[in-house]
Amino acid sequence: MINKFKETVIRLRLPLKREIMFLVIGNLLCLSLSVIPILMNNYYLFGFVGLFLFVFNFVFFFRYKTIEEKQNTENLNDFVELFNFFRIYIHNGFSVYCALQEIKNFANPILNERIDTLIKEIDNDKTVKPFIHFAESFKELVIEEMMISIYQMVDDGNNSKYLSQFELIFDKFSTLTHQKELERKEKRLTSTSYGPLIGSGVLIIMITVGILTIIGEMVNGI
Repeated sequence: MINKFKETVIRLRLPLKREIMFLVIGNLLCLSLSVIPILMNNYYLFGFVGLFLFVFNFVFFFRYKTIEEKQNTENLNDFVELFNFFRIYIHNGFSVYCALQEIKNFANPILNERIDTLIKEIDNDKTVKPFIHFAESFKELVIEEMMISIYQMVDDGNNSKYLSQFELIFDKFSTLTHQKELERKEKRLTSTSYGPLIGSGVLIIMITVGILTIIGEMVNGI
């Protein structure tokens, strides 16, 4: 469990010490709420302490999935932008190798590292393996098709049928990526409208429980 936590944090390029600190402090703050049931002499409230612990840890670890999805989306969008530049360089007479070196300068840190690895692997392996290895860092299989087309351009030149094949696949993928990005933004706007309603519902439940607890104590006192 601990190793998986560390691997996830490192993969997402988050500060490990900061994440551990937030996790520990958050759990300690939730546990400190145990003082309230003891002071009020109402041990039923320990259930809320357990609920706060569960909610905090669920939100804390679930956000990693959200961060990963966000990074994947950003990398896909950046991939489209970068390989649009790649196409421009190719049309201007650059070789595949030189075009990759040029677009690396415009990449975000994650893609910069992946393209740098691709270039280094090409230096040591002239087969299609480096291009497939690069494509494997993305979930979309269509990227593998594009990278194979790019590899085939290495030997056949910039004016080959493989350039047309790459452009055809790339244009379709670019259009689909932009459509998905628009859909994500619409969903995000819709989901934010439900936030206040959920918060109000939780607040009403907590107030109701508090009132019932006070009434119960008053009845027992009578």
